[in-house]
Amino acid sequence: MQKDFHYYAVYQLARLAGFSGGDSETIGYASQYVDDSTESEPIVPFEDQQFDTVRTAHYNLEAFDWNVQKKIYMPFHFLPTAIRWASPGDFSYCTKWAQADDPTSLAHLLFEDALTESTRKFRLIRMGVALHTIADTFAHFGFSGRHHDENNVGKIEHAKKGGGWKVQFFSSYIADVFVPRIGHVEASSYPDYPYLKWRYTRGDGSQKTRDNLKYSLNGVNYIYNKLKAVRAPSDSPPDLSQEHPEDFKKIKALLSKTGDLDERIQGWKENTHATQYDKTTWREAALKGDHVEWDRMSPSQMRVHTQKLRGKAGFDQSKWAYFHRAAMKQRSLVLGWIN
Repeated sequence: MQKDFHYYAVYQLARLAGFSGGDSETIGYASQYVDDSTESEPIVPFEDQQFDTVRTAHYNLEAFDWNVQKKIYMPFHFLPTAIRWASPGDFSYCTKWAQADDPTSLAHLLFEDALTESTRKFRLIRMGVALHTIADTFAHFGFSGRHHDENNVGKIEHAKKGGGWKVQFFSSYIADVFVPRIGHVEASSYPDYPYLKWRYTRGDGSQKTRDNLKYSLNGVNYIYNKLKAVRAPSDSPPDLSQEHPEDFKKIKALLSKTGDLDERIQGWKENTHATQYDKTTWREAALKGDHVEWDRMSPSQMRVHTQKLRGKAGFDQSKWAYFHRAAMKQRSLVLGWIN
């Protein structure tokens, strides 16, 4: 999934479930910021005090490091199936899409744990972080967050408008040789495009066909059900297509829209009341210093830069600080479950 789903779709689903505009933006922003939190160095918000940040973004990393795979990929983007030590025979590192009738899945457990927070702002942000991971199960299923042959992808084809299939030469042959078998790296971004129908050959020779729209809509329903249950608990599961039929059609149309990410986001902007997402908003509200644009810095540059940052008044109650506490808690939970 990408920003169009993680922020704009999650925001809209929260609104339809009964959350206020402000709370929906908090949930949606936390969901998207999981892909944008590149900070990993501690800062000193106040004299003689240290605040540890949690990197959750998975790009530009030394991904061959098991420490990275288990602390970033698995807790936030490629959720394993179950608590390993509770049922080792059923455990798999490969992600499965979240299913409403499975109360033992890590997706369900993550969201339910987020709801236990007594501080409202922290609870909303933890919900958003969990929803990012849950949404990714509907795009990343069949892949894992570790370096393994289970992520080996051979020939890739996508469906053509007029019928038939078109081979993607670079992803099929070049990437298979030169990129690591971690997550869906060998499949490029194809799993994350909500409109795409495509197929690929696995390392064992089997062929898998993926209709991303179908699974994206499954994710829409799952997330709506979780959010609606928070606002209006009911014995019968909610049904977005029945409760908001016109909105459901609009969401389906937006997810079906082809084009690059900016073009797809424009459609969401025109059809929702969400404010434009900016990854620096929460940073700027929490921190003071030269700037908060550190995403393209090397680790050594970031280390020097973050040492100069300080916390603004109210830092500890800022959404940025709460995000890092939420990410730290989710990481700890998942690592405890899969260890």
